[in-house]
Amino acid sequence: MKTPFPGIPARGFTVRALAIGAVLSVFLNLACPYVVLVMQVAGLTSDYITAGAMMLLFVLVAGVNPLLKLLLRRWALSSAELTLIYIMMIVASAIPTWGLVTNMFHILTRPFYYATPENSWAEMILPHIPSWIAPREANVARYFYDGLPRGEEIPWRAWVMPLFWWMTLMVATYFVMICLMVMVRRQWVEHERLTFPLTHPPMELLRGNDEHILPPLFKTARFWIPFVLVFILVSQNPVRFRYPDVPEIFSLMNWYDFFNRKLWICFFWNFAIIGVTYFINLDVAASIWVFCLLSKIQTGVFNSTGFSLGGRHEWLTGSSPATAHQGFGALLILSAVVLWRGRAHLRNVFRKAFRGDKDVDDSDEVMSYRTAVFGMILGMAFICGWYHAAGMSWTSALIFLLMANLIFFALTRVIAVGGIGFTSAPMLPQVFMVYGLGGEFLGPRGLTAMAFQYSWAAEYRTSVMTSSIHGMKLVQGERTHVRRVFLAMMIAMLAGLAGAVWITMHLNYTRGGANMRQFGVPTLAFQFAEYHMKNPPEAGWIGWRWLFTGIGAVVMSGLVFLRHHFAWWPLHYIGFVVADTWVMGVAWWSVFLGWLAKLIIMRSGGAIAYRRCMPIFLGLIFGQLMCGGVWMAWDFFRDIIQDFVYIGVP
Repeated sequence: MKTPFPGIPARGFTVRALAIGAVLSVFLNLACPYVVLVMQVAGLTSDYITAGAMMLLFVLVAGVNPLLKLLLRRWALSSAELTLIYIMMIVASAIPTWGLVTNMFHILTRPFYYATPENSWAEMILPHIPSWIAPREANVARYFYDGLPRGEEIPWRAWVMPLFWWMTLMVATYFVMICLMVMVRRQWVEHERLTFPLTHPPMELLRGNDEHILPPLFKTARFWIPFVLVFILVSQNPVRFRYPDVPEIFSLMNWYDFFNRKLWICFFWNFAIIGVTYFINLDVAASIWVFCLLSKIQTGVFNSTGFSLGGRHEWLTGSSPATAHQGFGALLILSAVVLWRGRAHLRNVFRKAFRGDKDVDDSDEVMSYRTAVFGMILGMAFICGWYHAAGMSWTSALIFLLMANLIFFALTRVIAVGGIGFTSAPMLPQVFMVYGLGGEFLGPRGLTAMAFQYSWAAEYRTSVMTSSIHGMKLVQGERTHVRRVFLAMMIAMLAGLAGAVWITMHLNYTRGGANMRQFGVPTLAFQFAEYHMKNPPEAGWIGWRWLFTGIGAVVMSGLVFLRHHFAWWPLHYIGFVVADTWVMGVAWWSVFLGWLAKLIIMRSGGAIAYRRCMPIFLGLIFGQLMCGGVWMAWDFFRDIIQDFVYIGVP
């Protein structure tokens, strides 16, 4: 007779989980720069879905852990341990490539290597770069892009001072983000009960892990059939890369023109996005694709009529200056609404921090409210001092820091409600500073200092802030050793930084950065500074941009009012904030498909049908992600480059 599996002994957040999480955090920060720079394919950690962490969790739960249960049961990992490991991985995922490190090194070296008489960087930018921010020796930047001559070693000595100050800045920045999330966690998780859709796939993977050798999800055909079908469909790109004569079964990405070729709209089939959308409330998902289409129509009208605001349209913002500032106005209102709704809880937080009020319980938080509040204040003071030493005035340093974190805060709220693992911001803090306050307010030193902050506050496709609040959601209700979660986050952060710094330096100096994939953000950073030094914004430009910021704020206020006062109103306001971002312009079609599928399922079978169909959409998610992971591993061992497999948004 078959002996039933006795289960895994109850274990909390153990030391071995911390060790495994640290190792995998380093692995992700080594693998992602290699995949992006050398193999020149999709990033494992470049979006809020943290694809690399999802893949590794899948391998642990579906492969490694069942083997341990069969062969060495005492070594098998409990659900609590796997959760902690996953939290460490998603925090570490915000650090390499787009999140910070690869952008940072290219930004620190680019003005020295690419300065030409045509761009005047040598006269306009280089004099305003302090020696402690970036190495000024000529060979440091030249060897970074051209590769080291035979017999030369990586110039670590020249990087000691800049790396020390950049690491202290970023650790302080990430620490402030975690502190802020601790302050709002109870309001978002317990009081408002936000859904956090991105936590559903890992939680469903882990369901039944402690009671079964193989979790129940992996025993149903409703998971494996869509998994295999998606794996085959997405594999057509790498197959056709090797065998160009193989016919294309189905095009995953198509662009169509509208408004007499004045507007192009993307129809992108991404099954991970479709799957995640299944876990989003219908009104929220509808708002994302509806407002995205409306913003496209608005952009088409502007392009057809030639309407434009003064100044330059900056990359990584909305599809036009008008719609970018409109989205920024919506973002400001969203942040204000969120803070206003949480005002009673925030009063309790500050009362606990400053008065030690015993009626306010913070024992289930990853750090005490006192540590969070004073940590945030001291961290922000240090960051402002860093910015001031780099060339900003105290006022501009504080405003920039507040704007950068406000954008991360609003996006984190969007993802906590909307669950879209692939999105970005409609506005950059650097652009707001120039067109909101004027170039004279900043001066050449301030513009140069802000250009360096493109390293972490530009793409807005991933962040420690978002990862940390999702980690806190995953450990909701855990009171034993909950403070270890903060320790785990810090270990993951430091381990990830160390791994990403080493691999990025090693690859660029040994292979030559110019011979690998080039990042656009570092060039954009100094083109931004150069342009606005040569073309200070006029008063009329600033007025028009504030006008559209106000329009966005008014529309957003109206949407919030409709949402909270009329039960029949069909759209959530959250989609308006990110409607015109370039990432959403690619992802909207997959969001629509996920919304439509869920609508049909809910209308036909209600909650029972929703639960029965859930494995299908989990299969879509992991079929897409694991297809990318398998082909990347295959290409790594076969030394194949530029074999692009879609994981998320290109």
